[in-house]
Amino acid sequence: MLCPEVWRFPAPSHEIVQKTGNVDLRLTGRDPVRSGIRVHPFNQSITIVLPDVSSIPIELETALADSDHYLVRNVSLQTLANRAFIEGFIKQGKFYAVSFRTRLDTDDCVAVVPPGTLVLHLNKETFQSLGLEGQVSEFARKRNSKYVVRIDLHTLQPESKFFKRVRDCLGRDCLGRFDLQVAWTPPEPPAGVRSRVCPSSIAKYFADLASTDQNLKVELMPTMIKTHQEYGLNVPVFNISEDDDNGKEYCSAGELIEYMGMLALSCNTEEEEYLNSYDFCGERVEIGNAKVMHWNGFFTPEQVEAVHNAMRRALDVQDYVPWMGMYVQGFSDSPIGFRMRENYFHTDGENCYAIVMNPKGDFLWYQVVGNNKMPK
Repeated sequence: MLCPEVWRFPAPSHEIVQKTGNVDLRLTGRDPVRSGIRVHPFNQSITIVLPDVSSIPIELETALADSDHYLVRNVSLQTLANRAFIEGFIKQGKFYAVSFRTRLDTDDCVAVVPPGTLVLHLNKETFQSLGLEGQVSEFARKRNSKYVVRIDLHTLQPESKFFKRVRDCLGRDCLGRFDLQVAWTPPEPPAGVRSRVCPSSIAKYFADLASTDQNLKVELMPTMIKTHQEYGLNVPVFNISEDDDNGKEYCSAGELIEYMGMLALSCNTEEEEYLNSYDFCGERVEIGNAKVMHWNGFFTPEQVEAVHNAMRRALDVQDYVPWMGMYVQGFSDSPIGFRMRENYFHTDGENCYAIVMNPKGDFLWYQVVGNNKMPK
């Protein structure tokens, strides 16, 4: 067929997880929002949208003041199975790593998540030459073209034969070397001790290895920050229910998230009388401006939670704002996504979420992931 009717093909579906509820802004314990943040290990960008604020609160501006990560080039995965590395960074603190600029559908990919799980997402040829046990990828069962190997580094015993076998396999030429984005969250200091181990200790460890391995290089990857402001807006009112006892109608969760995304992208939200103008249903409030702040880099769940906590503190102080929103985007080619679930790659690799909260403590959790269904 020379001119297939591609418009007849349905768009790839997504799985949307939506939660609403109410939390105490001042409490720091576990709640549904923080629980969702903690199960998403790899985060590429964070965006906050702050309607009707005169300036970005200082606690939000400084929430990621020390969020630079490191790129370790040409590292052998055998390095991750060293006794010193396991004792110093796997069993102490939280170590995160994901392969840099690899494609999940065609390349060998690597990830490490706390408490020390090494995940290898391998092509068939690499897996068959490696010599470690694994299983066929959930999304490649028909062709058996991709395999997943999981190794628990935390429980490896240096004196065991299995430990030696894992090290030998990870050092084989068939696996090669990887460029890894790495970040390490140090453990909390003991009670009464104020000083804390510096997160850059992980860079020092690899830099010391580079002195004996000329191929290995360590680079600092600074976090990219961008801010902008939108003026003269009519923003939707955030309400947990889409209607109330007074007969007022509120926009849906999808419309609210869509509007927040338009502000983040500096889209024109003015209403015009033509067919493709954007509008939303429900109550709205007129505000003077909205501040938007973007971070791009490699962020751990602890860093994302720090931004979320700062937003909650800002809401507690600036109780006149209609709401504040936060959007987090994961890596589309990371081997795993939410809750250690294998990431999808045939039609999409979505793993992102948005959080909207108001001064009353009402929250909306809006999570989008791939549908995890093979295309027919």
